[in-house]
Amino acid sequence: MNEVKCDLDRRGFLAAVLAAGVAGSTRTGSLPVPKGLARGDAQPSVGGRAGLKTHVTPYFDGGWTMYMFADRCNNVMLSTLFKSPSGKVVVIDGGWPKDADFLVPALKELGGTVDSWFLTHAHCDHYGALADILSRPNQEGLTIRKIVHKFLPVKFIEETEKGSVPYVTPFLWDLAKSRLNVETPKVGQVWSFGEGLTFECLNDYDLSMRVNSINNSSICYRVMNGGKSILVTGDIGWPMGDKMLKTVPAEKIKSDVVFLSHHGQNGANKNFYEAVRPEICVWQWLWDNNRGEQGYGSGPWLTNYVKCWMQDLGVKRQFVLTSDAALGPKS
Repeated sequence: MNEVKCDLDRRGFLAAVLAAGVAGSTRTGSLPVPKGLARGDAQPSVGGRAGLKTHVTPYFDGGWTMYMFADRCNNVMLSTLFKSPSGKVVVIDGGWPKDADFLVPALKELGGTVDSWFLTHAHCDHYGALADILSRPNQEGLTIRKIVHKFLPVKFIEETEKGSVPYVTPFLWDLAKSRLNVETPKVGQVWSFGEGLTFECLNDYDLSMRVNSINNSSICYRVMNGGKSILVTGDIGWPMGDKMLKTVPAEKIKSDVVFLSHHGQNGANKNFYEAVRPEICVWQWLWDNNRGEQGYGSGPWLTNYVKCWMQDLGVKRQFVLTSDAALGPKS
């Protein structure tokens, strides 16, 4: 993880964006470490077998520690874990199937029990790790007390994003076979986990959104932890973002921390983040818009626009998940 603090005028901000020291992880493959950074400069990825040893930044006034994981397969994803002082665990999404190889041992080191596992939407970079775990004998010995999700109907996915069906269908089949407790979230529903942590469901999918349909079906959660608010947006695009501005009370969209929708690009519009007014933004490695060997700004992603929005909004802290990161209690 690299934390970027921004206190520049727009020209200086853009210059820093395009030439920033945003550390890459030590992984190899199609996304090399950006030029000008030695591999030794990067924070190492944290393997589950080595424990959750990433640096924890003090932030919450009590409550749980929030771990934000980098991908393990050179791609974007969302995988977040909350750990209570007494050892309870709540997971959001989990990433690709390959990310299960990290997540399983990490969860076992925390006792092997997940109190609740929330899924935002039916794309494999969000539910894939859980799908892989459910396909393994006895779920690798993990105890998952509850899975909370509301995916679009498979028939609707066939009509709008047919390519996702071969991945969603086996997952739903394995989930049914697992006989695990599955709960469908409802707008306004609140889950209280004790020790300062609550989740609230803010929205439902909208079957009129047939373009970018699965991303726009993301179920968003407002998490309260140790007196601070966290907005989990999944991959919502501008249609769902605009709808939420009309249907969700403004005080529930306003949040201290926001996971930028769709990994920080091509997601919700600026007007949505103006309502959020976050102190901290969480990004994936798309921050540097690097296609690879061609360097900063060479990619097709729209992160530079989003960075300018955050500069306009006065956001001072940006967490870029090039490696694992964590926010924890100040005490």
